[in-house]
Amino acid sequence: MENLDQNNKFELPGATSSLVLGVLSISMCYCWGPVGLVLAIIGLSSGVKAINTYTANPGVYTEGSLKNANSGKVCSIVGLILSILSLLLTILTWSSTIDALKNLQELGNFF
Repeated sequence: MENLDQNNKFELPGATSSLVLGVLSISMCYCWGPVGLVLAIIGLSSGVKAINTYTANPGVYTEGSLKNANSGKVCSIVGLILSILSLLLTILTWSSTIDALKNLQELGNFF
């Protein structure tokens, strides 16, 4: 069963997972861009779903869990942006490296 607080209110389902996935997406975006991207998308959808659940029945769930859902949504958006930038930077780096290697190969044929 779901956790209850002192006022007999439920914890919002998906709020904590959204926060955890949002923080993980930020930390993973630099090392593994695609992993951070996937975590950010899942965290964002979980946060939006939790906020919609709270909006439908605000008296049933705790405000602290709503704050977790909002924080998870913001962290997921930041992680999404950073992951996209990291992925674009990786693509740009690899394409310029391949271009430089082609230029070196052409110079090798010149001499």
